[in-house]
Amino acid sequence: MSKQFLVVGDPVDHSKSPAIHRAAYNVLGLDWTYGRLQVAKNDLRQVLDNAPEQLSGLSVTMPLKEEAARSVLSMDEFARATGAVNTLVRSSSGWAGYNTDVFGVVMAIRESIPAGRAVIGLIGSGATAKSSLAALRLINPKARVIVYARSTDSYETLREFAKSLEIRVSRKRSLRSLVRKSDLTISTLPSGALDEHLERAGKRLASAIKGPLFDIAYNPWPSHAAKVWLASGQSVISGIEMLIWQAVAQIRLFVHGDPNQELSNEVAVVEAMRHAAE
Repeated sequence: MSKQFLVVGDPVDHSKSPAIHRAAYNVLGLDWTYGRLQVAKNDLRQVLDNAPEQLSGLSVTMPLKEEAARSVLSMDEFARATGAVNTLVRSSSGWAGYNTDVFGVVMAIRESIPAGRAVIGLIGSGATAKSSLAALRLINPKARVIVYARSTDSYETLREFAKSLEIRVSRKRSLRSLVRKSDLTISTLPSGALDEHLERAGKRLASAIKGPLFDIAYNPWPSHAAKVWLASGQSVISGIEMLIWQAVAQIRLFVHGDPNQELSNEVAVVEAMRHAAE
């Protein structure tokens, strides 16, 4: 029986996950299917309880990552630490949860973070912001993080999480102040959510930008934020990089049960995934 996989979230119409997963399966010679299913917040448990036997795994996107963490029998270290699950793998005893977003962020930004006491600007304070902090802890534990967050409650939760990682975090009320101090700015907001803030900051923001941008949002691309950074002469890293690498770790889990065990011919797999994401 061929295995089936899905990406679930709300919305999922824009997701490139089906294309990149299918491209990888083709290179690996796997007769697997991968589709998408729109699942509203608080409905994931029902989907899991009624999943057909051939459904072997799920990619989980917003707004379901915290709900997924509450719906599994076991979690890997990153899922436990962040309280967010973006990958579900079915076993004989139930569903296991993993956070491969951390690996995705590491692979996307590892060459863009200065060594030593760099200052990283983090826009947003949700699940992806936590994964970004966990990734920063692996790449440069000496980095200092400044956060631009709309919600005080979610910022305080993020700050407590940062404490557990021994990362210094402070809050900036001004987006311009954040980018002026940041050696790298990471935006973890969904597509379009940052636009209003950028418009309000205006041209004064562009003149203040110090370092490159990693924008998690990738649809449409370039994002409004990416255009602002490029116009200022700085480089931009697309969220596609994170998407591809977190998917690589997912496929490793689907194939080997281990996110650290490389796939056979993984270079060709990644190349095919990049092509499919264009």
